[in-house]
Amino acid sequence: MSIDDLRARQRQALTQAEQRTLWLSLSKDMAMQQDNFHKLQGMYGKYCHGSVAGLPDGWTDIVGHFLAAMDDLGDLVDAVSLRFERCPDGARAYAFPEMSRWHPEQMHALRIAQRNLLHASRQTCERCRKGDAAPVPVGDHGFFLCQEHQASVEEKLLAQGAAIEDRARFRETISDILPPTHALLLPMTDYNTAIMRKALLEIKAIVEGQRLVGHVTVTRVIESDGQLFMNVRCGNAVDPATQFEIADIIKHAQFLSDQAHLQSGKEGVRDDA
Repeated sequence: MSIDDLRARQRQALTQAEQRTLWLSLSKDMAMQQDNFHKLQGMYGKYCHGSVAGLPDGWTDIVGHFLAAMDDLGDLVDAVSLRFERCPDGARAYAFPEMSRWHPEQMHALRIAQRNLLHASRQTCERCRKGDAAPVPVGDHGFFLCQEHQASVEEKLLAQGAAIEDRARFRETISDILPPTHALLLPMTDYNTAIMRKALLEIKAIVEGQRLVGHVTVTRVIESDGQLFMNVRCGNAVDPATQFEIADIIKHAQFLSDQAHLQSGKEGVRDDA
């Protein structure tokens, strides 16, 4: 596999990982509000299984309509168990009845209610309950959203793509001090990104200024628990003074990262007294 093919696969994998992260974040933001779940439980406690809480808040009303339809089938609390799942094609309700307790009319009504729930979920915004929703793909997953919230997600996807392209361009800028197979630089907190880029550009300037391309290699650039860590390997052609200068750049960058990490922790603490 060529270096270009390897980097293309690395970029694809990074894009997929970023989109999965975005999907999970948005799913958490759209999760059913606890008050709405408790309201459904209070009205339809016999059928409102805990899996309802895993559905988006925008589907609260249509789930309520389904549960009301179940309630209209008769007192089947001892004969039916319901589970709900947010699927790629919409909201699905799975019923596990004791068949001997059901009449054919009840089975038919159940299938109609399940179908209505699925179709309604495809047309209902998962965030705001509007009825003009359309599918919005986010990587291997997606959402059903109104035009307003569809635009918001598309903006986030564009921003993700731009950030990945920016990392790719920066990686090419410092390619002379990275191993050929080194992946795209991983996303970091804003403060570590700025510190890391400044340090790498300073090392690159030294390498180019002293014609040391191929003799200085940055072997590790990672963020762990909010702190930046970097390693550099120098060859025999690099004199001790230059090695100390490069090591000082790395040490200073990690010190700045440590201070920024501590400061971010202080800013996150509120005095509620």
